[in-house]
Amino acid sequence: MKMRKLFLLTIIVIVGLCLLLGCGGAKKTGGTIIGKANNLFHGGGVEGAKVILTSDGSVFMTTTDSSGNFIFSGLSPGTYYVKLTKDGFFDRKGNGIEVEEGKKTKVEIGMIIAFGGT
Repeated sequence: MKMRKLFLLTIIVIVGLCLLLGCGGAKKTGGTIIGKANNLFHGGGVEGAKVILTSDGSVFMTTTDSSGNFIFSGLSPGTYYVKLTKDGFFDRKGNGIEVEEGKKTKVEIGMIIAFGGT
């Protein structure tokens, strides 16, 4: 009888720890935003643009690559707002971007050359 009680107590502790610590479940990786900054006048990507991503007080930053591409991964689900800045271009803000767990969201934002810009 004592062995049976000890066995049941052990099972209850193990199940409780798994529920508390998340044992056995799939690990969450977050969502991803894959984007591109396009030059609306000359075509092609905008290299070296600063990309600022915000959501509920969190701020993430990166810079576009030589083709104008950028990526943010491991994002918590929610709505994000993107802003692109670069000397010689007008700043651009994107609409709210919905990020879902385990999904990739693609965005393209056109940038306009500022007067006297290159």
